[in-house]
Amino acid sequence: MTSALTSAPSLPSLAAAGLYGVVVLLCLMAAVTAGRQRQQSWHKTAWLAIALLFAGLALLRLYGVEEALRDDLRSLLYADGVYEERRKYQRPIAATVLALLALGIFVWIAIGFRKVHGRRNAAILVALASAFAMVGLLALRLISLSPVDALLYGPVKLNWIVDLGSALGVLASAGVYFAVVSRSR
Repeated sequence: MTSALTSAPSLPSLAAAGLYGVVVLLCLMAAVTAGRQRQQSWHKTAWLAIALLFAGLALLRLYGVEEALRDDLRSLLYADGVYEERRKYQRPIAATVLALLALGIFVWIAIGFRKVHGRRNAAILVALASAFAMVGLLALRLISLSPVDALLYGPVKLNWIVDLGSALGVLASAGVYFAVVSRSR
């Protein structure tokens, strides 16, 4: 990987990594609480998986891996002489990512909330949906297709909204879960 790994992280990257660190801590607290309070085993697994995801995202931010990967992909396309044709590849990939995100949202709404009842389960579903949104955002940022970039980084700053919203969604869900499960015993 190139120079992005050797440069210091920007202030927004440091702030995001710090927020992700708080998310990791609250998810770990929720996982420990799930274990201690003898909740369903998938509760602990879900919280640990989300904590692992956000720990990875924090490292990606701190070390500039996302930017370095994007730069390396661009360099590879230039070296192969296909950079000018990149949209031919980016469009189907972006469409696939968006279709998978839509499918995930549909499954989450249509199936998740019908089969899962209770505030603790709902908190986990919201946290999982938030984590899913974060993964989708990461994929869209890596694809770097101009029309998608215009949506993500344009005047509305959809990138920030989804990034912060996802992290705060997980934080709030972990807090609700911790409060509900701690009170129930």
